[in-house]
Amino acid sequence: MLAPMPPRIRPERLPPCLLLLALSTLFLCSFDKGYLYRIGVPDWNTINNLAIAENLSPDHYFRLFRGRRQGPGAAPTYEMYSRFPVGGYALIKLAILPFGNDLSARILAARMLMLLLFSAAALLAFLAIARITSHRWTALAATLLAF
Repeated sequence: MLAPMPPRIRPERLPPCLLLLALSTLFLCSFDKGYLYRIGVPDWNTINNLAIAENLSPDHYFRLFRGRRQGPGAAPTYEMYSRFPVGGYALIKLAILPFGNDLSARILAARMLMLLLFSAAALLAFLAIARITSHRWTALAATLLAF
């Protein structure tokens, strides 16, 4: 009796698998990034987004602010920063919430969240281009070039 043949990957499923394989390398190469890694230059986006997400709470009426100072007459003065919608900061807050005071773990969690959102955007772009062009290999090439 002959040994059973291994299942073949259908050709139409190969481009999404290759895209997922390419996107998985982002996660495999990013686990040592639990620190601010631009030597001599502050990583402004990371610091700013983590500060706003950290300050996002019902105690402050969900204000989007970077810092708070004691103003005249014992009233706090907020350094407001609400350039972007609250949804991104809320997602960052949910991602960093379980890590307590461990800043390295918070930075890593926020970066993993951003990589996950980036990967989801690439996958949605692939699906949209594949639907428009009806050719998955073209969609794969366009997505890999764009992202």
